[in-house]
Amino acid sequence: MTILIVEDNPTNAMILKHLAKKVTDEEILIEADATKALTLCHNRLHNMLIVDHMLPGMSGLQFVKAIRMMERYDEVPVVMVTADLEPGLREAARAGGVTDFLTKPVEAVAFRSLLTSCLGRGATRQALAG
Repeated sequence: MTILIVEDNPTNAMILKHLAKKVTDEEILIEADATKALTLCHNRLHNMLIVDHMLPGMSGLQFVKAIRMMERYDEVPVVMVTADLEPGLREAARAGGVTDFLTKPVEAVAFRSLLTSCLGRGATRQALAG
């Protein structure tokens, strides 16, 4: 299984990938284009998605809503990364299917803790399904 990072800023994407590699041996893919990321999700099931809020062409929230329309992504954890602290965004994102949030700049310890928690939930679901 894989973790998909949807982030258009190459530096931010590499930081997230580097931090994730400290927590998991999962394959980690990066896609800068949300439309291409949707195609990846149609073709392959990822066990976690990390999505930037501000993406060209479609927002992270629009991306998450599209993902949640795919039944196989009903239970996949989706973490939104954003510098926007507006409560309205977080409410809309939760309603749209976001599991949790990371605030930019991403703090390493908080990221690793959240990733471990999300991957643990995924492993529990897989065990129950199997």
